[in-house]
Amino acid sequence: MEKQNFYDLNFNQLKAFLVENMKIDSKKAKMRSQQLFNAVYKKNIKNFDELTTFGLELRKQIKDIISLDKPKIIDVQKSKDGTIKFLLELKDKRNVETVLIPDKNQSRYTICLSVSVGCYLSCEFCATAQISKKLVRNLSPGEIISQIILCKDYINDWSTNKQITNQVYMGEGSPFLNLDNVKIAIENSKNKDGLDYGRTRITVSTVGVGIKKDNINAIEWAANELDVYLAWSLHSSISKHRSELMPINDKYSINSLIPQLKKYYEKTKLPIFIEWICLDENLTDNHAKELIKIMKKVPSKLNLIEFNPLSNKNLKAASQENIDKFSKTIQDAGFLSLFRRSRGRDINASCGSLANKKA
Repeated sequence: MEKQNFYDLNFNQLKAFLVENMKIDSKKAKMRSQQLFNAVYKKNIKNFDELTTFGLELRKQIKDIISLDKPKIIDVQKSKDGTIKFLLELKDKRNVETVLIPDKNQSRYTICLSVSVGCYLSCEFCATAQISKKLVRNLSPGEIISQIILCKDYINDWSTNKQITNQVYMGEGSPFLNLDNVKIAIENSKNKDGLDYGRTRITVSTVGVGIKKDNINAIEWAANELDVYLAWSLHSSISKHRSELMPINDKYSINSLIPQLKKYYEKTKLPIFIEWICLDENLTDNHAKELIKIMKKVPSKLNLIEFNPLSNKNLKAASQENIDKFSKTIQDAGFLSLFRRSRGRDINASCGSLANKKA
């Protein structure tokens, strides 16, 4: 029988597993689960022989039915700006990439997490979609959260003063097409006995998938179940143009998403981050005018992102002059607008550039 991967379980699932499979008394299962979470996510044990809070017999039992297997780091690239990109090999020999992005002082990092092998959304500005053209498979909860564990190991980030301070679900794949597994990874990240990240330290990106696979309103579901920052990959405020950049807009239009995004804010009290890749074609006065209308309806902040031509040679990156002009227009209308310069461009680790070809 194949062992249960520890990282695939949230806290309540682990409790139920211990009761059912190890016959641990239900009254003691919570304590045992806390001990396990603390040992794995706080003390970073590598095998259950290190589990000193469990007796020898319990350790043997748990070793027989639960594994601590993680993906393997098979390549590491370091950018001249301090960004680190990891190529990971999964159990089925598929590959994904994870990125550590340093702050300006090179003392803290944001981790950019992947959620699937490949992507079928076909966004014109994204190398993952342009190269893969298909979704190979979603990552399990364990394959998602293991990216954090592996990166923490690499930089020895196991003190209470975290070096990896923020998580963004903005790597390969669309989080809203893998919501159930993303939810478990986030639960274990937020759990006080787990990785212990606050909800404002985690951001999940969505292109605007309006319906979850079981016909539940996806964005409202995420407000209740994830309760973290939400980043909306908008990139164009004009529907026809957005459909050209992002075909998903034909299914989930801008206007259909606005009420959901507003409800997300009302539930979480967290402003929506609007993601906007900076192209010559989407920094026009008309785009700014329509974007301001959207921001008046949805409490939000604008993140302007430097475009990396690697993803699509037919698109042209906007000049800094046009970016500054567009940003000022948004600010003059009373909204926050920030420009995010790409990091790790020399190792293809910047926004829209993750496209490992071994998938």
